[in-house]
Amino acid sequence: MRIHRLRIQAFGPFAGVEEVNFDELAAGGLFLLDGPTGAGKSSILDAICYGIYGSLPGNRAGSRQIRSDHAAQGVEPQVICELTIGDRRFEVTRSPAWMRPSKRGKNGVTEQKASSALRELVKGEWEALSTRNDEVGQVLGGLLGLDRDQFTKVVMLPQGGFADFLRAKATAREELLSNLFDTSDYAKIEDEFNLRLGEERKKAADIEATLSARENGIREEATEYLAVHETVDPDAPVEEVAEALDLDAEFADYDARIQDLAATHQEVTAKQRVQRDKATKNQQSLAERQRVFARHAELLALEAAHEQKHPAAVLAGQAIELHGRAAEIRGYEAQVKDTQRELKVRTAPWEDSKATLLKEHGMQLQPNAEDLEALRVRALKLNNQLAVLKAAVSDEAKQKRLEQEHKDSIERAAKQLKSRTDAEKILEQLRVGRDELAVDPQKLDAVSAATAKQHAADELKAAQELVAQVKLRDKLRIALTEAEIEYAEQSLKLNAAENVHIAAQRTQLAQSALRLAAALEDGSPCLVCGSLEHPQPAVAETGAELIDDERLEELEKEVQAERGRQQRKAKARDIATTKFEAADEDAKELTVEEGQARVGEAQEALDLAVAKQAETAELVQKLESLRTRIEEETSKVAKAAMGHAASTQQVESLSTQISELEEKLKELREGSDLGIDEVVLKVRAEFTIFNRAFTTLKEYLAAVDSAHKARDVWTRERDAAGFEDDEEYAAALLSTEVREEFQRLHHEDTVRSSAIATLKGSEDYLRAQELSAAGMRTPTEEELDEAGESAKLAEEMFEAARQGEVLALTQLERLRKSVTSLAEYRSESGPVIDTYRRLRDLAEVIRGGGENKFKMTLSTYVLAARLEEVAAAATERLMIMSSNRYSLHHDDSTRGNSKSGLGLRVRDSWTGKERDTQTLSGGETFMASLALALGLADVISHHSGAVDMQTLFVDEGFGSLDAETLEQVMEALESLRAGGRMIGLVSHVSEMKQRISNRVTVTKTQHGSTIDMTPEVMLAI
Repeated sequence: MRIHRLRIQAFGPFAGVEEVNFDELAAGGLFLLDGPTGAGKSSILDAICYGIYGSLPGNRAGSRQIRSDHAAQGVEPQVICELTIGDRRFEVTRSPAWMRPSKRGKNGVTEQKASSALRELVKGEWEALSTRNDEVGQVLGGLLGLDRDQFTKVVMLPQGGFADFLRAKATAREELLSNLFDTSDYAKIEDEFNLRLGEERKKAADIEATLSARENGIREEATEYLAVHETVDPDAPVEEVAEALDLDAEFADYDARIQDLAATHQEVTAKQRVQRDKATKNQQSLAERQRVFARHAELLALEAAHEQKHPAAVLAGQAIELHGRAAEIRGYEAQVKDTQRELKVRTAPWEDSKATLLKEHGMQLQPNAEDLEALRVRALKLNNQLAVLKAAVSDEAKQKRLEQEHKDSIERAAKQLKSRTDAEKILEQLRVGRDELAVDPQKLDAVSAATAKQHAADELKAAQELVAQVKLRDKLRIALTEAEIEYAEQSLKLNAAENVHIAAQRTQLAQSALRLAAALEDGSPCLVCGSLEHPQPAVAETGAELIDDERLEELEKEVQAERGRQQRKAKARDIATTKFEAADEDAKELTVEEGQARVGEAQEALDLAVAKQAETAELVQKLESLRTRIEEETSKVAKAAMGHAASTQQVESLSTQISELEEKLKELREGSDLGIDEVVLKVRAEFTIFNRAFTTLKEYLAAVDSAHKARDVWTRERDAAGFEDDEEYAAALLSTEVREEFQRLHHEDTVRSSAIATLKGSEDYLRAQELSAAGMRTPTEEELDEAGESAKLAEEMFEAARQGEVLALTQLERLRKSVTSLAEYRSESGPVIDTYRRLRDLAEVIRGGGENKFKMTLSTYVLAARLEEVAAAATERLMIMSSNRYSLHHDDSTRGNSKSGLGLRVRDSWTGKERDTQTLSGGETFMASLALALGLADVISHHSGAVDMQTLFVDEGFGSLDAETLEQVMEALESLRAGGRMIGLVSHVSEMKQRISNRVTVTKTQHGSTIDMTPEVMLAI
């Protein structure tokens, strides 16, 4: 992956449009990203990450404060990044959500949603790929093979975090590694093992509990039964207590003992069954004798009663038979009576209608079919005439309504004609006024007036901004003078400190003989000449101070401190110079008074333009009002003309309809002066008389016919039933009380006859005859009670014996089923117990216990493997930086009961020994941290399948290196340029500026930061 171009607008500290062309920096390989603290160096890296993934890196990922607070109102925040992934070139444009100005929005703003656009360069032309925020990040991240967090660790290497990682203890290093490598899958495996172990543990515990419960249940049930039903012989010798039996032998003993009890109960039950059957047979024999003799006595009583009551029952049966025949024809008699009553009801209305016709119309009618038909024809004719007249009633009302509408239409046409004439006069006057206003078009040019006003407003704003720049220039001139004075004063202090340091160095050199003399000992050779005698050692002057190395180091630190202050003063002076020069250029060598004069002139011009615009607006509004009224009056004229034409046409149509209705109604009146309503009343009264006469005659004739038919049917049915006249029929009918009494007598006689026949043919009657012939009699109550008690006692004794037998067999069956079920359950649950034990041992190893000697969890084991790879990759860089002295090694040695596998040690080739990473000096720590960062980038890229990263950024940390170590680190970084890789170094160190010609400088001001590029230019030292 290589970044070609980055364009930033209103993003972070950058108020305007800033652009970095990385292709121009690529020739040098290394480039320096320079700028004061807070200027926005990290914001450039943030912009790259935001462009690719749509979010900021690290803990700023969820921030919504992306738009620059320095940006002008209405400027859209935007990031455009052009990059190559593999052999494909893309351009991604992103704009975060921001509050844009809006007249309709609350507080004058409204939220503008985030937007994205991804394009690819295909055959020299850009083709759009996606405009979805999430999809753009998915496409680029998928091609890179890295998520956002991995990208920031591989491409943007922050040193502080790796220094902490290098010095951390093994326990703290695990958390740091977890943030660099995703071990969530392995943590899920651990959780899954723990979850499955818990489930299997619960299953095993349930099985053990079930087995124990079943065993105890079998034991308790068997011992409880045996304790109740087993008898102990008190005379039997007491046996010694045997040793405890195993479970199978114990259950077999229960089986044998219960089986013995069952056999004993079976013998007792067989004996009791014989006694029960004998007693039951004796009881049944006595009961049978009692029953058959009772039935014989019952037969004798029935025969005596039948002989006494049978003649009366025969007479009752005959009377019931005659009543039945009379009752069957009773409905015909009722029908005759009903038709007679209906004839009487229908006669009176017919007589009234006949009298009315005679009186009103002089008609003499007879009750026959011919007169009935004449009445029907006359009523139908009157009904048809009445329907025609009813329809004519609405026509007469319609005629009156049309006459009124005809009158109204004539009046409306006259009014509409007058409205049209008045509207045409007003329209003519309005057109004259409009033509007078439109004589001078320049007075009506609202666009020109608005343009002149805007131009005057722009001139005023420019003049006001110019005055502000003049005032700012004067203020910055004072600040620049103060900064130059402070820089000059600090330069003097630096020179003084350097002079003191140089003087001390010279003094120390001059005092070399004194230091040698101080080291001489009698009998020891001189370091210069080797003599064992020292006759004239150098002697210091009285009161002279010896300069040692510690004093020189203190003076060196003072010089460095003063030099740092001078650099800060120089930087402040440079910033002040830059600001003053920019303000001076914008001020255009004007004074405050000259600028304010321009403001006054611009304000006068704006006032004139505003007045002109108001006058033009008033004329335009007046003309527009005239045009609107002209349109309204024109519409009125057209509307009045159309209304008048319609009213005239309606008058003609109404005249025609009125004439047609008048002819129709005149024909219906038949020359009379009556109105249609009066004719309707007359015809309706006549129709009512004839229609009622027709109805009453029709009903009277039907009633006469029904009465004749009912009498004929009654006579025929009475004769068929065997009755000569109505009197004989009436005598055959019985009252309800008499009939029920006769039915009772007949029924009782029938029942007795049937019972006698049944008893004589029964086996009980025949058995009674046999017993009587044998001289046997009915058993007494005492004999029956004694036989019943004997049978009951025998049944109870048998039932008790049988229950004992059934209970013993049931208990034996339950014992055997329970033992078999227990064996089956133990066999089925065996694999579950074995699975739990295997899973328990494996989970213990994964958690770092059991046979795991290194005490490493699965996640720790994976991190240890990654750490070993990172250490090997880092050693390749560290060997170059340290001149083959230092190398990093993974340490997995055990430490008591603590976890192992995440140790990290450094090997010093000068001593051949390994030591703790915390013993490294500041410069050595930086080199090791940088090596770790680069090694980590290689490992993450390898494991994620990411593309080759051709653009890398290395963060601050070079200030802790001496000149020699810095040279070695730069050589290691130079080696990263192999294959065209481009490395960006983020640093404040002045020596880095001297070494690296390619620079991207970020300058911060009160109006926002800016970016300057100086590719391939050597800066003066």
